[in-house]
Amino acid sequence: MSDEQQAVPASSEKMSQKKMMTIAGIIIAVVVIGGVASRFAGKSASERTLESLTGGKVNVDSGSGEVTVKTDEGTWVGSNKLPADFPSDVPLYPGAKVQSSVSAAQEQGGGNYVGLETSDAAASVASWYKAEIVANGWKVTLNMDASGSSLLGGSKDNRELMVTVSEDGGKTTIGIAVSQK
Repeated sequence: MSDEQQAVPASSEKMSQKKMMTIAGIIIAVVVIGGVASRFAGKSASERTLESLTGGKVNVDSGSGEVTVKTDEGTWVGSNKLPADFPSDVPLYPGAKVQSSVSAAQEQGGGNYVGLETSDAAASVASWYKAEIVANGWKVTLNMDASGSSLLGGSKDNRELMVTVSEDGGKTTIGIAVSQK
């Protein structure tokens, strides 16, 4: 096996996952607050701040609202629209509006996260997802309801799916994460 083909040690893999979640959280925060930082501090100041937080090269495109972070571990793109590479077999609740998204491409896999919002009741949304993930060929691996929130997990091929549904202030939020196993 060549040096390039050697498996990543488990501890390094966990570190990458932790770093990926940190970067994804930072990107989502930047997308949610939109161009506020760039309006007050200038685009280059926003990029420098994000670069110091992520350790990567950052591009904030205030025109499209996209934030791109490139590190030696991969590339993450965050925005307030559905990623171009979002899997077509992952159902999106009808009429729900994209609030934030992150698309991650890494040497060892990648994934997507999309945050949606709807005015429909959380129970109706959760019920719809329970039926639709099965209809799209996913095997249900987790199905939990507690305190008005739902957590639904699935697997298909070499991918995992996690859907969260919760109600807050008359709005229902939907979080969808798809990743490589």
